[in-house]
Amino acid sequence: MQILETTLLTGPYDWDERVLPQSEYDARLERVRAQMAQAGATLLLVHGDPGHYNALAYLTNFTPKNGTGLALVPREGPLRILSSGTPKMMDAAKRLTWVEDVRPLGNAPKTVAEFVRDGDALATWAFGTLPQALYAGIAKAVAPRALLSLDEVLDAARWRKSPCELDLIRGAARFLTIASDAFAASVRAGSGVRSAALAAERAAIAAGAQDARVMANLSPGGVPLPLDAASDERVLDPANAGIAVQNHGYWASGYLTIASSPGAARAKARDALAAALAAARGGAHLPEGVDANAIGLSLDEGPGDPLEAGAVYAVTSSATEGGETAYASALVAVTEHGCDELWRQTA
Repeated sequence: MQILETTLLTGPYDWDERVLPQSEYDARLERVRAQMAQAGATLLLVHGDPGHYNALAYLTNFTPKNGTGLALVPREGPLRILSSGTPKMMDAAKRLTWVEDVRPLGNAPKTVAEFVRDGDALATWAFGTLPQALYAGIAKAVAPRALLSLDEVLDAARWRKSPCELDLIRGAARFLTIASDAFAASVRAGSGVRSAALAAERAAIAAGAQDARVMANLSPGGVPLPLDAASDERVLDPANAGIAVQNHGYWASGYLTIASSPGAARAKARDALAAALAAARGGAHLPEGVDANAIGLSLDEGPGDPLEAGAVYAVTSSATEGGETAYASALVAVTEHGCDELWRQTA
């Protein structure tokens, strides 16, 4: 289960070398170039946009807030980023990345074709979300060269978190605890779910989170949904929430149920989660009723079946009794022999 994504990006995305040092990106670039060499590619084209930027941000820290962004990654030599916007906007765009060469996207097919050298073999990453017209234009401009997708191998490499990334996700998990506690306290004080959601978001932001998003149920024991209107203010028991918080680009998320009495559904959900975490390790499959999705630079980096050692997952169990659904959730870093809990619902 996952929290609703949005293309409205809030909070700072400028590259801060104190948080993510150049050495972190050097190591990522080395791994990506090794995969390029193995595939026989000499130039990699990486796509990102406000709703799908994790591959581009992973390699360059560049988060395209205003539209399409492309990174041109040769197997040797400096990278180039093409950013949506006018030339006057490039100074602001350059603050988002360690890459020095940042230029307007402009006529992207022409710019890409000019960057390609004789004999280059081209590969792509995250081109599945590239607008079709732009994809067709680039493919035509570089013809007769084919565009080889490296999504599978590069996504798998991106899922495996470095110690630096784990520290940032742990920071996000601390904000998740603050937001969860604020939601629970507001509900127990008699507030409606909309007020409780706002309290959770405000608490996380006040504590230093980059972004915070909360969904909640609109009927007793219902499924959490986006809250859009004042009419969503309802005092509910049980109250269910899906909460996601961001820390320097990295997310933590979880679901929780707040109820005045324990309830059979809540007990079943907690027992199922405990059993799943006890069995969690690289290669393991989760039992029925327990879902997981890899998390990091996006709220859903991929499915959690089977679990992959080195990845971080938001794991959620749910159970329904008497028409009411309850949730139990945890955030875990999976290893070959088990998992490390980064966060678990306690509210």
